[in-house]
Amino acid sequence: YSWIPSIGVNLKFGVDGIGMPLVLLSNIIIPLTVIFAWGETQQANKFYGLILLELVGVMGVFTSLDFFVFYIFWEIVLIPMYFLISIWGGPRKDYAAIKFFIYTHVASLVMLLAIFTLYFNALHITGRPSFDILELLKSYQVMNGWLLKDIISLKDAVFLGLLFGFLVKMPAVPFHTWLPDAHVEAPTAGSVILAALLLKMGGYGLFRVILPILPYSDSPGKMITIMAIIGVLSILYGTFLALAQRDLKKMVAYSSISHMGYVTLGAAALIPLSVSGAMYQQFSHGLITGILFMSCGVIQHSAGTRIIHDLGGIAKYMPKLTFVMLAGFLASLGLPGMSGFIAEFLILVNSYFTLPTFVILALFGIVFTAGYHLWAMQRAVFGTYNEKLGHIHDGANYEIASMAILVLLVIYFGLNPNPVLDMMTASATQLLQFVTGMKGVIT
Repeated sequence: YSWIPSIGVNLKFGVDGIGMPLVLLSNIIIPLTVIFAWGETQQANKFYGLILLELVGVMGVFTSLDFFVFYIFWEIVLIPMYFLISIWGGPRKDYAAIKFFIYTHVASLVMLLAIFTLYFNALHITGRPSFDILELLKSYQVMNGWLLKDIISLKDAVFLGLLFGFLVKMPAVPFHTWLPDAHVEAPTAGSVILAALLLKMGGYGLFRVILPILPYSDSPGKMITIMAIIGVLSILYGTFLALAQRDLKKMVAYSSISHMGYVTLGAAALIPLSVSGAMYQQFSHGLITGILFMSCGVIQHSAGTRIIHDLGGIAKYMPKLTFVMLAGFLASLGLPGMSGFIAEFLILVNSYFTLPTFVILALFGIVFTAGYHLWAMQRAVFGTYNEKLGHIHDGANYEIASMAILVLLVIYFGLNPNPVLDMMTASATQLLQFVTGMKGVIT
């Protein structure tokens, strides 16, 4: 549908193996989040309305085929998340909400400049206005000129501008500092949506926009190296920070940074199965992180604290939560038979062919990931019960049910990944057909 024909904006939507799994994930996470938050009474109508507005935003991002419309939906998701944090958040909610908004919005503006550069470049080439994503990415191939003469070409500047916008959203180290504050202060429902869906927008951008133009940048080898370094840095730095946390929810937040690092690494490897593994990591992490943040919310509500050393032995009074939380932690550390293992296995094994050094470094992340998950479970859930907590209670049936459904999905997709992995692999293979012509680029 031609929306603003004078500047070439069309309401054009579609899905493929890149977008469809995330559409499915969105329609799993949002209903389960609403069920989990069923007990919310503070301005309930606004609360649930903002959650549904988040669904509108992420669905628009994952299906838009017009860059102008894509950007509108990209920005829409900021608004409800800002209010979810600032109204229903913790003691430092205003600081966290503003920091979240400023970081992500500034990154979006940089991305917008890159989009407009693509737009005017395509307009100059074709003589007709269009924000069609495929047309703008195709026009990138013949872009020329310098942003700073003899320092950075216009092609590389546009590429880095788009990459920056997506990496901040994921978020990748060193653009990650907004995420822990946002997670710690956000209500549980906000944290689930933020980690399971909003972070996936950044990864989606890598597959939809970055990889198609990567071979046509003026410095593809350098860009691959930058992405690989950022991916491994996110894996290791996120893991070490998670290991150092006292707050259980903050630990889970840093684990998200580490897990999203695998997405960047898999994308940088430019192997069909590494890229499809990175796509699967997005899908899998969305399910797993939902379990973990919901678990943190139940513990906070029942025990009144998330500080790991203040807990201990809560399995005695919270057996149902313990079961689903343990399943979530085992999935997060990559236990075989669960979806997280499939994703990380595909990424690491296939990335080794093109990025062996980075994969070896990433393996250290796996070891420490197992360490902080098991350490947190042992300290917070098992062992001697801390009598100072009083008599705590297990999660409500609707809360446990939401998490149990996610656990079942994590196990199902760990044993039978084909329903989503096949479409991802088909799209990744088609996306990377250009790799055979990139001899000498990948080292």
